[in-house]
Amino acid sequence: MTSDMVTVAFAVGYLGDSFHGSQVQPDVRTVQGDLEATLAARGMTQGDSTRIRMSSRTDAGVHARMNVGCCELPFSLWSGMRESGFIRVMNDALDESVVWAATEVELGWNPRPALRRTYRYRLEAVRGWNTNTSEEELISVLSLFIGEHDFTAFARIEEGRSPVRCVESCKPWSEGGRLVGFEIGAESFLWNQVRRIAWAVVRVLAGDLSATAVGEALAAGEARAELGVASARWLTLWSIEHSNPRFDCGSVDASDLLSAPSEDVDEREHRMWQSTAEMEQKLLLRRCWLQVLNRRR
Repeated sequence: MTSDMVTVAFAVGYLGDSFHGSQVQPDVRTVQGDLEATLAARGMTQGDSTRIRMSSRTDAGVHARMNVGCCELPFSLWSGMRESGFIRVMNDALDESVVWAATEVELGWNPRPALRRTYRYRLEAVRGWNTNTSEEELISVLSLFIGEHDFTAFARIEEGRSPVRCVESCKPWSEGGRLVGFEIGAESFLWNQVRRIAWAVVRVLAGDLSATAVGEALAAGEARAELGVASARWLTLWSIEHSNPRFDCGSVDASDLLSAPSEDVDEREHRMWQSTAEMEQKLLLRRCWLQVLNRRR
């Protein structure tokens, strides 16, 4: 890397069901792959500088309201386009992802270390969710996961990574006075951690898993396959905070999300509702990205 290059950090959102995850993989479509291909196709790189580094990895099917990436660009190119030009050039080629902010950062900046990552999970879309759950009941279950724990029983542990994580917050996600799911924040998460927590929450509130068993699993720090994992379909990487740069996606009204049907509906009717809910979820994210792009014009 030479002094005529700059590092550009950018915020990107995407619809996860269009990709086989965020990290580049051979022979499949990924978020990183699309971004790198766009840089190359637009002639915005020199040598091997097409490489994009992403802050957070997301699995296939997981949406991102906000992820953060960075790349190296020639200074002469960046100085002529800046944020508005970078956003326009990238988004002209992207379809299921949107770059909505960009700024120059310290040369060689690494997006991986973050102050906080926040995810939201739409529990009401999971078959088996207890629609009669009160906010107090949900808070009680979510509180089990707050603090520093060994999450071996609630994650897919990768070799060489510590299973200990500190969950800073875990609270209900409500819209229009209705419980939709939960929001969880931490400096970092393990693979499948939020989805396994989500499934445990659904099972405790349905009455087929005890809160005591959850507490014991956290204390034991042992793998327990029977705890299961919830679908990636309803998980969204909501935001990422760095000390610098700080990207703000603003807020978006989601009070018009269609409420879940009662528990006694048949499987076909519930699948129909899920399909509608999935479209709503995508519309919510697109509306959020459009708002922030309009503010930058």
